[in-house]
Amino acid sequence: MGEHSTTALDREETMLAGLTVAFGVIVPGTLKYMLTAAGYPFIGTVAWACGFGGVALAFWFRWIRPLDLTGPE
Repeated sequence: MGEHSTTALDREETMLAGLTVAFGVIVPGTLKYMLTAAGYPFIGTVAWACGFGGVALAFWFRWIRPLDLTGPE
């Protein structure tokens, strides 16, 4: 039973990571497109950079930072 719950937890974490990446690409990209099409290319670029950078930072903080990346002793 313990292994089943670990697998379910891993599946949920994988799904959440995938949704985070999709959200971080789709939403800022769409926002940039809409703002650029409305005649605000600079604001669109700033929105894209802040949105994409914010999600990249959140991804690093949630999934990459906790990894133990030390080599062998």
